[in-house]
Amino acid sequence: MFSKLTSKNFSLYSISGLRFLIKSLFSWIRDMTCMALSTLNPVMKISKNTKLQLKYHFCRTGVIGSWSPDNMTFGMQLFLMQLPCIVGLVAGLTARYWWSRQAAATKRRYVDAAWTNRPFAGLAVVVALCLFGAFLWRHTEINPWTGRRGLFLFSDKVLEELSEKEECRGPGEPPLLDAADPVHERVAGVTSRLLAANAGVDAIGARRWTVQVLDSPAINATVDSGGQVMVHVGLTKMANDDQLSIVLGHEMAHCVLRHINQLCSVVFVANSLGLMPFFAAIWVALPIGWSVLAHLSSVALIKVCILWPCFRKYENEADRVGLELAAKACVDVTQGHLFWDAMSKTDSCSTKLFWWMSMHPTSKSRAKHLHSLIPVATEIRRLAAC
Repeated sequence: MFSKLTSKNFSLYSISGLRFLIKSLFSWIRDMTCMALSTLNPVMKISKNTKLQLKYHFCRTGVIGSWSPDNMTFGMQLFLMQLPCIVGLVAGLTARYWWSRQAAATKRRYVDAAWTNRPFAGLAVVVALCLFGAFLWRHTEINPWTGRRGLFLFSDKVLEELSEKEECRGPGEPPLLDAADPVHERVAGVTSRLLAANAGVDAIGARRWTVQVLDSPAINATVDSGGQVMVHVGLTKMANDDQLSIVLGHEMAHCVLRHINQLCSVVFVANSLGLMPFFAAIWVALPIGWSVLAHLSSVALIKVCILWPCFRKYENEADRVGLELAAKACVDVTQGHLFWDAMSKTDSCSTKLFWWMSMHPTSKSRAKHLHSLIPVATEIRRLAAC
């Protein structure tokens, strides 16, 4: 790929060059979108004798990615999330093409004018940043669970509606257990206990929860923003009920803390303030091949230095709030750090060495964090009359 980009025979304005660049751009946008909207880790479920709604089903209607009135709004939000990068790239390429067609005397005139008016340009940049900062501040809210301000640029309702349009499972994917299966009933019972104990939390009581159990050896579970709980059988084999409750509480906490919305918002701001102006500059100043290399390098740098640390912070928040939700359900709060201690034995050397390239903290660090939270969680258990 890189040899093709840097070769002298490669022209951006050739048909093959444009096709290659557009294909690479859309591939990158797809990867960034999946990264920003991926759900963050574990599981949950609820019982029929609660006021909460629980739904068992095995295939949701609709297909992700189909362009219809139902998901058009969400598609627009995905586009807006990546819009800064697209604007920077298009602006840079347009300016490059326009500048290459100017005469030498015209170029000199523009350079002299830019140098003369540099104070006004600097003032315009400052004003633009202030206006953008005001826009971001207007969309921040204080989270009662963390006591800090969070940025929420996107619609929670639309994010939840997307989860109702999940793709039907293909033949190559792990099968789902029937609702009458003992493992499914166990997961449902654990989730019911959690949801019943936390029914007073608006983000929990207002959702209609769905439970699905995958016949897969993976030690994993997810809960999406719409309330779908998906647990792998491998997790149920490794974790006891208390540990499963804490893992599910972690995932429930992602919904309560609105982390999916925050992830989208952080990506949008990082693209707007970091990548958009940088993309515009490199696509104007550098040769095409080096521009692509700088483009990809800057994306990786933004991920490692800005996005991944934010995601790990959200994981730590979800561990704390999830343990508090589990404590209200009278689970043994000491089981959380024991679960992650056991998980740390399965971590590879690369996971431990390159933790800074991961969206999640290491299992060992999560175990230490959960261990430090035991006194607070124990007090919550006492107040819940456990």
